[in-house]
Amino acid sequence: MKKLEKDLQEAYKLRFEFFNLYENKEARWHKKYSNHKLYPTVVKSFQYNFSEIGLKMPQLIKKFNLSS
Repeated sequence: MKKLEKDLQEAYKLRFEFFNLYENKEARWHKKYSNHKLYPTVVKSFQYNFSEIGLKMPQLIKKFNLSS
């Protein structure tokens, strides 16, 4: 699996956890993942709604140079 694809899969997982598993416990999610390499990307992705994220997440990963 290419690095970009792997990073995308992980970023989507983290975003899913934030909105679905850590609902009303967002501070715990931030504490758990604050040192994760995808943390800044996923936090930035919160600016986009669910229907946009499929297009925006690859752009965010490239912007933060995580797939290089």
